[in-house]
Amino acid sequence: MLLSSLVLAAATAVSSVSALANPPVTDGKVVGGYALFGDPVKLKLLADNAANLPINRVWLSFVRPDLYYEPGSNTLVGVGLNYNNTQADYGFAEIKQYVQKLQAGGVEVFLAMGGWDYNCWPWSYAYYSIYNYGSTTPTYQSTIQKYGGGQIGACNEGNQFCYSCEPPSNGNTFDSFTIFPEPANSATWKQAQEYVTKNSKMPEAPVWHPELVGGAKYTTEKNGVVTVPGSNVWAQKGRDPYQDFVYVAKDLGLDGVDIDYEEFWHADMFKTDTSAQKNCGNGCTLYQTVYKFSAIMENMRINIKNIYPSLKLSTAASAAGAWAGTWWGGNHKGLTLNMVPSYPDLVAFVGTGANAGGWNIMTYDLSNSTVNCPPAPATCSLDGQVNFYMAQHTAAGVVANVGYEIGTPAYPPPAIDAAHSMPLTNALAGAIISNTQPYYKGGFFASPSDIHVTTLARVLCKAVLGANTPRCSGSIPILVNDVLPGSSDTVPIGPPGPAPSGPPACADPYSPTQQYTNGMKFSYNGYNYACTYWVPAGTQPGQPGLPQQGLCASTGAATSTIAPPASSTAKSTTTAIITTAQPTSSAAQPSSSAAQTSSPAATSAKPTTTAATGVPCTAAWVSGTAYSGGAQVSNKGFNWVANWWTNTEPNTADASWKQAGACGSGPAPSSSVVPPVTSSVVAPSTSAKPTTSSAAPATTSAATGGEIFNGASCTVFGARACSNQCQCSYVTVNGAYALQYQCTPASARC
Repeated sequence: MLLSSLVLAAATAVSSVSALANPPVTDGKVVGGYALFGDPVKLKLLADNAANLPINRVWLSFVRPDLYYEPGSNTLVGVGLNYNNTQADYGFAEIKQYVQKLQAGGVEVFLAMGGWDYNCWPWSYAYYSIYNYGSTTPTYQSTIQKYGGGQIGACNEGNQFCYSCEPPSNGNTFDSFTIFPEPANSATWKQAQEYVTKNSKMPEAPVWHPELVGGAKYTTEKNGVVTVPGSNVWAQKGRDPYQDFVYVAKDLGLDGVDIDYEEFWHADMFKTDTSAQKNCGNGCTLYQTVYKFSAIMENMRINIKNIYPSLKLSTAASAAGAWAGTWWGGNHKGLTLNMVPSYPDLVAFVGTGANAGGWNIMTYDLSNSTVNCPPAPATCSLDGQVNFYMAQHTAAGVVANVGYEIGTPAYPPPAIDAAHSMPLTNALAGAIISNTQPYYKGGFFASPSDIHVTTLARVLCKAVLGANTPRCSGSIPILVNDVLPGSSDTVPIGPPGPAPSGPPACADPYSPTQQYTNGMKFSYNGYNYACTYWVPAGTQPGQPGLPQQGLCASTGAATSTIAPPASSTAKSTTTAIITTAQPTSSAAQPSSSAAQTSSPAATSAKPTTTAATGVPCTAAWVSGTAYSGGAQVSNKGFNWVANWWTNTEPNTADASWKQAGACGSGPAPSSSVVPPVTSSVVAPSTSAKPTTSSAAPATTSAATGGEIFNGASCTVFGARACSNQCQCSYVTVNGAYALQYQCTPASARC
């Protein structure tokens, strides 16, 4: 979030929460603003005019993500707010006084952590987020080309790595930047890591980086040894910055806190990339950044519950965060989307729960260049893109707020690509407020330029709190409040546009034996996926080539929860959604005496031959054969994976092949046979009848064939008898009952 003066937000909270003093939110509707410090007079002006501000929430920004604060110390010396560093307590007492005045005037007060400079590692951003994606991008031209002559080796700490994070005119020093740390010393951080790992539905395990601490030395490929930006005082003191953030909020008497997470460098540095050039040529995944951000938010949630249970939590999130499909790097596309399946309770904590501060979507710094335009039928205009990105959050089930940027956008760089810049005008603000805003909790925007900050605040205030709300006629007393040339007090408002649609229907269920090719779609764990290029059978959903397309709505057809087999003997699991109403507490239960145990006759399983190393060789490479990207072969004692179409012999000098490790070595192989599953069957009581309906039992067809009885026995958990060596049980999926079965062999079906 690149801010220079004031950011405003409007939101309609799902459930109201009592504020700490004189609750300003009485009906669940919130209109708020971010105040970026640089002059202490700004906060005084806001506090003195609290009752007449056209907002009822303010975010004070920004504190460092590597802050330290000792509870009860009442000093902001290690917080990095830069409010008034000449005072002995760095402005703590003064801020607390103004917080109380704002609350007395009906304004909630939040404190925000992060912001662009407090997220940016100049070296990593230059190398991984700019240099790796070629010399044609506007950002490359304005940084590496301009200050390094096109040579990444010429970017160094002296020139802030070609001024990759901020231009020299901004006046930053290397100490202006920092990153979000991973405090391995913290007990609550470890709890957050356990939560993230345990609940993950992503196809790779988290890899943590506690070594990235401010001041640490990091050896790089192109730039030698570089310094990690930021402070390590929190580590020296044995503190947890996120826990201390909650303590700061408690001692200041705040209503909420905010996490503004924009570590694009982290996503690019730790991405999963199957392309030989490591430039996301086949698309990449940013699961490691999803893990880190989720751990930060979970650590915040744990400490809020432990220390300050009434505190609210908000976040400023990427516009493309809920956009489905292939991620090509350079942003946080899909970060929020990938959180939802694994951590829905955490997403709800921020968006809809009692502690909800809101998902503020940064729908600005957008470009209308062809490569950045959303797919049809969305338009590439500013209001069209804002509408598109917000609709993606609706489809993902994320309750979100709309972003507005006033003034010259930070991207694309105006000195390099002004032609594709899209500044907000009165007309565009009116279009967004008319067509998009009615369907979302609110909106936030940056410093005044073509549209006046008070004008936009009043329009949003009236739209959210009502046209006759007295404070909506007030003004925001910022330091420079003149109406700029070309601006006016008029924002044209029209009727609402079409409502955003919810999740689409689920496609056919995923099959680990299916050979997926470009354009094919399937559903898995309640989400749709699409194949973007040929992948071998058994490739796990979410891996490169099979990106998630977003939440899907079941229509009664089966949706797969099959995990790709580790070998040919792996069991498969399929879930068929059954749209049976939740039973009342008086619904009949199956008799416990009806439980029976049966052991189906053993079926012969084919033995698998594996070398002593446990790594079998895949099919042998055949000379003259053309292989598509993702194809797996073995050659000269090694397994290989094709990076793209090729007909060459696999070898380490050929970039079209990736070596996947040795295979077939060691002593003579042994044979192993996987025994069949022993099935436990519970027969339902024949006298049990549901009390909620007298309708005849229905049947639901599984996508794999056969019928599943849907009646009284579907309203309770338990096992049902199935043929073909299938073990079945009822579970709930998205509030509906589902029959889940595991079969041996995998081809068997109920």
